[in-house]
Amino acid sequence: RDSSVTGVQTCALPIWSVMSRALRALLRNWLARRPMLGLTLSLLIIGAIAGVVISGYPRMVAGQTMRHTHGIFAGLGFHVADIVLNGNVRTARDDVLGTLGFGPGDSTFAVDPAAARARLLQLPWVSDAEVNRRFPGSVTVTLIEKRPYALWRDGDALKVVERSGVVITSAHVQEFARLPLLMGAGAPQAAAPLLDEVEKHRAVAARLRWAERVSDRRWNLMLDSKVQVKLPEEGWQSQVAELDRLIVEKGVLERDIEMIDLRFPDNYIFRLRNGDSQPVTRKRPT
Repeated sequence: RDSSVTGVQTCALPIWSVMSRALRALLRNWLARRPMLGLTLSLLIIGAIAGVVISGYPRMVAGQTMRHTHGIFAGLGFHVADIVLNGNVRTARDDVLGTLGFGPGDSTFAVDPAAARARLLQLPWVSDAEVNRRFPGSVTVTLIEKRPYALWRDGDALKVVERSGVVITSAHVQEFARLPLLMGAGAPQAAAPLLDEVEKHRAVAARLRWAERVSDRRWNLMLDSKVQVKLPEEGWQSQVAELDRLIVEKGVLERDIEMIDLRFPDNYIFRLRNGDSQPVTRKRPT
């Protein structure tokens, strides 16, 4: 029996090969005699194929097939029944659920963790996210939220920013009134070294009302009692320490002082509030 089958196959192969070669030769000869007709038919065929592809019909059919398949799986118990959310302190649960791209009752197989994570990263407070499926019907979403670092007055708008200077949100800023207040262009991006230095000096930190970035080069500080302090572009760290000494040891904030200029390495200048008074220059103690 095996030999007879082999014989049939051996006979069939040459016949099919001969017919195939004959058909190709016939088409070549026919198209060679009618080149314009052949070109027209080729263009029609290519246009028909392109039309089908452009129309989206294959994608539509594939999408319908996939939705039908997911519906079958959901009917078999592989559907989202529980969404566990972790790490959302300032991000509302409803905002998370509305961003995921799936919901209760959808097929678990239809959940795309990577796509869901990408959508979650668009939420203002979300720094990172992880989405995990647990078959048959549980999804766990874990968020890492951004940490508010300071408030930045940008024109008339007040915004919450991260330590890096990236703006988080301008909504509900009243909840962050205890954060340091920054002003001026470039202030959020340059504030971290300044605020870190200020934190080392308790007298300055306790009295700081806001910090203003000037020409994106240096800082002015506004202290309690509306005393403005001008810091230099370079060496400002030592001048913050000097300001702390002036507050603690000299009690400068108890005087009628409007401005303290610390931009000079060998002296500082007090400007009094009594309008007509001249700036007072004092040598630094040695």
